[in-house]
Formats: sequence, C-alpha cells, structure tokens
Amino acid sequence: MARAAWQGYVTLGRLAVPVRLYQAVRSRNPRFVQLHETDGSPVERELRCRAEGRPIDSSEVVRAVEYAPGQYITLTDRELAVSESDLMKRITVRQFCPSDAIAPIYFERPFYIVPGKGGERAYALLREVLTRLHTVAVAEFVIYRHEHLAMVGVQGDLLLLQQLRFAADILPRSSLSTPPLPKPSPVEIEALSAVVQTLNGPFYIEDYHDVYTEQLQAAVERKAKGLPPPRRERPAPQATPENQLVEALQHTLQESPRPTLQAARDNGIDG
Repeated sequence: MARAAWQGYVTLGRLAVPVRLYQAVRSRNPRFVQLHETDGSPVERELRCRAEGRPIDSSEVVRAVEYAPGQYITLTDRELAVSESDLMKRITVRQFCPSDAIAPIYFERPFYIVPGKGGERAYALLREVLTRLHTVAVAEFVIYRHEHLAMVGVQGDLLLLQQLRFAADILPRSSLSTPPLPKPSPVEIEALSAVVQTLNGPFYIEDYHDVYTEQLQAAVERKAKGLPPPRRERPAPQATPENQLVEALQHTLQESPRPTLQAARDNGIDG
C-alpha cells in the first residue's frame, strides 16, 4: 500500500469523515544528475553562509520569512504549528457547485481520497450524493504547510480531491498583450471545420503515451550497450503563410490518421 500524503477529516458542519489522501499522479521523467566532466564523479552543492563566506552544516540552518528586502523573521517548528492550528487535519467543505463550474486553469494536483476506519458509511454517502447530483464540493485544507482550495468529486469508485489554485495565483489577462486578430474567411473556416470533424471522436487516454521519455530511455539503454543513439531528425516547424492556410489544411485532411486502436476496437474495426 502506498504511503498516505495526508491524514485527517473531511468536515461538513458537524459531519466529520476520517480520510487519507494519496498522490494520484507520478512523474516518469528521467532524473538527471550532474557529474564532474573530467572524472565522472557526482557533484554536490554545499550550504554556505554569505556573511561569513564559509560552508556550514544543515544543523545550523533555521527557517525564516523575508518580510522586507534583506530583513528576516525566523520561525520555530512550534511557532509554525501554532499558525497552522487545526486546519492541518481538516478538509473543510465550504460549498457545492456543478462539476463543470471550475475552470481547468485552477487545477493543480490530484489526490485519491480513501476512507479511514469508521468513516466508510459517511464516505459512501458523500460519494453517492455527489454522483447522483453531478456536483462537487469546494473545500479548504492545508498540506505541506500551505493552505489550498480543493475540489472534491467522484473518480470511479473513489472520491478525488483536486488541489486548486487561488484566484490571486492566476496571472490576469491584462498582463498579456496580443496583436489584433483578423476575421477568418468562410473558406478557411470550412477547411478547418472539415479537419476537426474528421479527427473528432471518443477520447481514450490510454492511446497516448510519453514518446519523448520513451525515446530518451531507449537512447540511454543503447548508449549503455555502446551503441550510437538512433537518428530522429525532424525539421523544425515554420509558420504557415497566411495565403497557404487552406492548402495546408487540405493536406492535413488527406493525411489524417486512422481511428485510434481503442476506438477501432470499440467500433468493430479490425486493426
């Protein structure tokens, strides 16, 4: 069994459901290390005091907050615990809303919610009602010493907590400048619509995989065996000239891929 990332209660008024949170995603990206080029030995980063100009041990390090440029306030574990209070053990439901009411830009990190001992019936009740009403709960909780918003919904036979960003964490649209956009012509709209309709179909996440990581791992394995890496050279994309948009879309339509393997199986098409 995986190790729980958080343990506490989902609370709704006087209702308290003991639960555990488990990471729902993992990183499969290769972990690079830094080596000394001349002898191939891993390099280390040392802690150094700027004022004294000397290396220091991790036991000499304390936490602090910079409250003004160059001015710091140190915080002990006890002081941090007081500031966190009982929020550390609560996923406090504040409201409910339709499952599609929260824009994806606010999604940050998902966690599986598993019921704790004594919370099975209340957990099942919450899952059943959220499923029937097609709704999600909006909650607040603290994890890794940071407070977050959360969306609690149903994923298969489990509840899923989607850690959310606060509105203040999102850069406003006004921070971006974009050029004025011309109005597409009817011919251009028809050409792109034809491509969209051709490629439109059921979405199966299993049909997609991390090609870059797979190719990188294959290159590492080949080099470990003393073999040269495979040559995969693709020309860099270039902006399609405005007078060639329709032509490019027509070529795309002719070269559109067959249905995905999963879609083909579901539709009774032999691969």
